[in-house]
Amino acid sequence: MQVLSKIPSLLQIRLVHCSINSIHLSQGYNNSMFLSKVQVLDLNDNMLSGPIPNILQNMTSLRELSLWGNNLNSNIPLWLNHHKSLVHLDLSSNQFDNIEGGLLSMLNDACSLKSLDLSFNTLRGEVLGSNQTLSGCIVYDLESLRLMYNEIGGNIPSWFGQLKSLKYLNLESNSLYGPIPMSFGQLSILRALYLSNNLLNETIPQSLGKLSSLEVLNLSNNSLNGPIPMSFGQLSSLEYLDLSNNHLNGLIPQSLGKLSSLEVLDLSNNHLNGSIHESLGQLGSLESLDLSSNSLGGIFSELYFANLSRLKEFNIGSNNLSWKVKSDWIPPFRLRAVNMSSCNIGSQFPRWLQTQTEVSLLDLSNSNISGSFPTWLPGLSFSYLDLSMNSISGQLPPNILPALWTLRLSNNLLNGSIPNWLCKVEGLQALDLSKNQLYGEIPDCWQDTHLLGTLDLSNNLLNGSIPNSLCKVEELDALDLSKNQLYGEIPDCWRDTHSLGLINLAFNRLSGHIPSSFGQTDSLISLHLNENALSGELPLTLKNSIYLEVLDVGKNKITGNIPAWIGERLSTLRILRLRNNTFSGSIPSQLCKLSALQIMDLAQNNLTGRIPRCFCKLTSMTAEKDVFQQYSGPSPDSTAMEPTPSSTAVASAPPATSPTYYAEAPTPSSTAVASAPPAVPPTTIAATPVDLWGKEKVSELMKGLYLEYTKTLRLLDNMDLSSNKLQGFIPGEIIALNGLRGLNLSHNHLSGEIPKKIGNMKSLESLDLSNNHLVGTIPQSLADLTYLSHLNLSNNNLSGRIPIGNQLQVIEDPSSSYAGNSQLCGTPLGKKCPGDDAPVKPPTSNIHGEDEDKSERFWSYFVIVLGYGTGFWAVIGTLILKKNWRVAYFRFADNTKEWMLMMIAVKAERLKKKMRRTNSSE
Repeated sequence: MQVLSKIPSLLQIRLVHCSINSIHLSQGYNNSMFLSKVQVLDLNDNMLSGPIPNILQNMTSLRELSLWGNNLNSNIPLWLNHHKSLVHLDLSSNQFDNIEGGLLSMLNDACSLKSLDLSFNTLRGEVLGSNQTLSGCIVYDLESLRLMYNEIGGNIPSWFGQLKSLKYLNLESNSLYGPIPMSFGQLSILRALYLSNNLLNETIPQSLGKLSSLEVLNLSNNSLNGPIPMSFGQLSSLEYLDLSNNHLNGLIPQSLGKLSSLEVLDLSNNHLNGSIHESLGQLGSLESLDLSSNSLGGIFSELYFANLSRLKEFNIGSNNLSWKVKSDWIPPFRLRAVNMSSCNIGSQFPRWLQTQTEVSLLDLSNSNISGSFPTWLPGLSFSYLDLSMNSISGQLPPNILPALWTLRLSNNLLNGSIPNWLCKVEGLQALDLSKNQLYGEIPDCWQDTHLLGTLDLSNNLLNGSIPNSLCKVEELDALDLSKNQLYGEIPDCWRDTHSLGLINLAFNRLSGHIPSSFGQTDSLISLHLNENALSGELPLTLKNSIYLEVLDVGKNKITGNIPAWIGERLSTLRILRLRNNTFSGSIPSQLCKLSALQIMDLAQNNLTGRIPRCFCKLTSMTAEKDVFQQYSGPSPDSTAMEPTPSSTAVASAPPATSPTYYAEAPTPSSTAVASAPPAVPPTTIAATPVDLWGKEKVSELMKGLYLEYTKTLRLLDNMDLSSNKLQGFIPGEIIALNGLRGLNLSHNHLSGEIPKKIGNMKSLESLDLSNNHLVGTIPQSLADLTYLSHLNLSNNNLSGRIPIGNQLQVIEDPSSSYAGNSQLCGTPLGKKCPGDDAPVKPPTSNIHGEDEDKSERFWSYFVIVLGYGTGFWAVIGTLILKKNWRVAYFRFADNTKEWMLMMIAVKAERLKKKMRRTNSSE
């Protein structure tokens, strides 16, 4: 700065990417005459830190100040308001967390400021200010305002409507909530408006339809509700409209067909219903149409495409639409991406697809397609092909699709062997052939599929051994070969598969020892080896799998003690299933350190000793699961392990270096990024722990039956120590596990009494303590278990009266629940207890009883009706007025429905078993 100060006529200083730090701008180099003349200061992409240097206060002639890409923090100072000549101010990509006085104060006197960029900072709180007014200038010249990617909260104030010169406004990716101000309708020359990725709610104001110059409108990823405004049909300049991922309902307005300039229309993931109006077929400029994941119905015919000659992306998946076009129809467009999943498109492959030679993404899953693959299919160059959940039969074609990176053909009727050409698709990243009727051996040629991340061949009829070449797929992160007929030993060659997170080899006929190399993979999260014939001990190397969440080796022939290192090293373990093996010794107390454990299944082994008292430290089992919380995020069944199509992958985050105020608005030519096959195949989407947890399926013995848990697995906490040789008392500390839904300690040698406070385990649905040596009375607190539906205390030495409670009265077949306890008495056994024959005191007569009864009945009915009416409207009125409560209520109703269906299935199965026992006894 000292050197520059010797150039008296210097007006512009541009020192970009020069490693300048704050010391270089210290007051020691102050030259007020020099500083006051500088008009442009550009210090982008340097190493400035701390507050904005005070030396800048003396640059009173500044017209352009750009400091983006540094490490400046603290507050944006109020003295910047004194630079009256400032036209362009860019402080983006720093670490500012506040604006002194708020944005309203910052802009109030900034009459000449044309562009302000504070994006990509950490601004938080209600920095936009209150609903006051701007009063410092007659006219504000501000044309571009960028505040995206901060943590700004609060409502959007109405004073934004005073910025009449505004052409570009970006507030996306913050925490803004409340309504969209009606005053936005006053921004008559606004060309781009981004409000996506916030918490905005209420309805979209009709006033937005007045923005006749608007070219880009992105309101996606909010909680907006109500209908799409009819006034949107007046946005004659609109090229890009994204309302996806909201709670919009009602019909798609017919007026949208008037938007002749519209190139991108995304209404996906809402609650829109009704049919699609033919007026959308008049959008001659349209290149991308996404109506997926709504409740749209009706018939989709060729009339909708009459003028859509420029269409490149077409997504109507996950609706209730029927596709009916003439067999010889030739479309006027050349698509790159097609998603018609869950639509009824008829029993045959759509013949018109053979004209779409540029298509790279095709999703026809769950579309009622049957028959074999058409002969013309190999002629198309797909990068993503999903034909799952149909009735496609026959064999896989001999050679097709060399450009594939994702192939999903699961849930069909395919047979024959797996062709070798699949190993030669070098860019293949995800292959799913599960749930078919494929047979033969798995090809041993996978070493050339270097990018393969997900391989799912489960639920087929495959036999032979596991090929060694799978160990050479370096990017493999999920391998599922379960439910086949594979045999032989598991190859011990997995030490170089550093990305492998999921291994599922369950339900086969594999033998030998568990490979030690499983413990040498760096990222193993889920290991399923259950239902095989594996022997030996658990390999010591598994203690290195510190990210392991699921360890399931149930129903094998594994021996030895349960290793203490499971509790000491595997701190993230959530499911531990060792049942039906030959483990011996005591249960190690180190298992009490597994604070994340939800399922502990050690049943059917040879375990001895006592139940550890420290089980109360299994903190995940001590917390009752919140149904709303568990289902507030992505669906547990989401298949995010593999790349999925995004037919309108719009880059909503504009480049920080864009030179003009509107160039950041994504043009339609830039939105089709997902449709064209990439020159370099995209990086495999890694299977994160959440992804793998969403695909988990576990069978557990609950309520006397083996039940498979998928969606509800997140809610399941179960402990099964049955069929061992455990001794001693049931530890009283176990009642701290009030999140348990199932507790099975049956078929052991336990003695002593049932813990008196067992009623504190409020979540219990299934309790089995049968076939032990328990004594004493049944605790009365057992009647407090309001969710209990399965109880078995049979074959013990219990005595006294059986407790009576509402839930205990609905226990099915109560006589068998208490059988084998000769000293028990009470109603469930039809056996009177001592003192049950005491004389009953006769009722006293009352001359005025009849009149008093009538009066009491009248007032009782009146209070009941009054209470019912008040309660009814309190609930219904709240659900009508409160959108978030209504969503939560119906989500709870759906979960309750699933639980009731499961209970019906359980009771039906019990009834069948009872009838079979009755028939056999006869």
